[in-house]
Amino acid sequence: MARRCLSVHEVHDKMRRWTVLVQVVEKSHVLTSNGSPPIRFQRLVLTDSEGTMVSAVIYGNDIRYFANLLQPFKRYYITGGTVKKQDAKYKVSDYQFSWVLHNKTLVEEYVEPNPPMLPCTFEFTKFEDLFRFADTENVQNLQAVVVTAFATKEQNNGCTTRDFIVVNEEKKPMLLTLWNEFEQNQGTQLANSIGNANVIIGMKLKITTFNYLSLTTKPGSGLLINPPSSEANALKEWYNANKEEIAELIQQMAYKDSSKLLPPPSADDIISVANAFNTLKDVKTAWITGKISLSPGQQKFWFEACENCQKAINVDVGWVMRCPSCKEESKVVARTRVGIAVDDGTGSINTVIFGPDAEKLIPFTALQLWEAHTEELNFSAELSSAIRKHAIVCFIRYYESDYQGQKEGKYNIVKAYTTEESVHIPMAITTAETNEKIPDIHATVLQPTTKNEFFSPSTKKVLDTIAESSAAANEVLPTVTTAKRALVFGTVPPGFGLNSAEANTPTSLSTNAPGSPLKRQRDNEL
Repeated sequence: MARRCLSVHEVHDKMRRWTVLVQVVEKSHVLTSNGSPPIRFQRLVLTDSEGTMVSAVIYGNDIRYFANLLQPFKRYYITGGTVKKQDAKYKVSDYQFSWVLHNKTLVEEYVEPNPPMLPCTFEFTKFEDLFRFADTENVQNLQAVVVTAFATKEQNNGCTTRDFIVVNEEKKPMLLTLWNEFEQNQGTQLANSIGNANVIIGMKLKITTFNYLSLTTKPGSGLLINPPSSEANALKEWYNANKEEIAELIQQMAYKDSSKLLPPPSADDIISVANAFNTLKDVKTAWITGKISLSPGQQKFWFEACENCQKAINVDVGWVMRCPSCKEESKVVARTRVGIAVDDGTGSINTVIFGPDAEKLIPFTALQLWEAHTEELNFSAELSSAIRKHAIVCFIRYYESDYQGQKEGKYNIVKAYTTEESVHIPMAITTAETNEKIPDIHATVLQPTTKNEFFSPSTKKVLDTIAESSAAANEVLPTVTTAKRALVFGTVPPGFGLNSAEANTPTSLSTNAPGSPLKRQRDNEL
């Protein structure tokens, strides 16, 4: 009896026997459900010659039955699976059903020298639009060339990761982190052939504000390596024609450059503070703008951090250590952290700004703030005077932390631009309730002043001493910064999904490092 093949669209849940010639688009790792009892399963995405995709699943012991079959991009005859109505949120095309493959399902390989080009089409998110989905569960698909592989890392929670740098025609290199099975399987394959300009299709990748903006796999993600498609071939040709320029971007560490990863937004991407309060618990991130002021009650405007990953750690500034978060040998540095309020007239939001973005608003570096703190010098009034002269456009992030057993919502600034850096953005905001226009902040912001103009003579004298000491410390490191110490760390919470600018509760360590260079200088004088 001649074999009659149907298209995917012709197969429905009322049919007993049917045969479709399909091409495997994706075959996931073996996953485990969260139910009780947990169930092992494996997902597949298949397509017919018309380009109609269908989701299929294999359960339990049947996974071993198909272990050597249904390999990515190959074609197979499938006969007699169970057809079920598909939940709308799991649909991969306009086809209304999904298939369950079991040990009574006949799967036969279609023997051919090379599989054909994939007939299905993919919808990819542009790199420039990824910020819209940062820190949400709204996963995205994208296509990119893998250009750099970093070493595998063992995380503190027993997981393994490997970072890669990926890029596409937008010339915006970005970090992609592969976790566990992805690191062990696709990660090894990519790292061993890094010079081949491998093209990947990342399916259901999570977008995070780690390293300002980056990509990461989840258990349900997919990673297709060198898929047979015209789009992948075109991307590889583009890379080969532009690889010298891309290499230069990698050399410049553009994948860590906040201004390239999160450039100033368009006016349409900025929302009011009032709107941010209503939406950030769901969308997690947003661009807002407003005048700023120093939040009251702050005693310290810096924290100790790993110079490489910027994660907070309770070790004296200047120590050299192997960071428990990024696993790299790194120096402990002072990093600026300032609490501010952003007010656009519709509301005021308390947030925290870090690092170079914070230092654009004040006439001090983190090292100077550290020195001043060791001298118990309080100049909150002077900082307040400097900060309130500014207005900013900032990408803000909402997250929750545990405080005394309760969930507490907090806001951090991932990236900020001053009005001078974002002059193309009209900063006039109209409230929805009153239709009242708030004046353009560009017209009202004051020009920055030098620190001599708002410091008292005594404060200025001490700060000048600090500036000289800090400058000298930048040129010639004090003794404490060159002494390499072996530190033993306790258990450290994993860093997955953390913003590189976020200061979490540091790891507690007892240290006996000397005090600040300025204090040692005064002790020597005495």
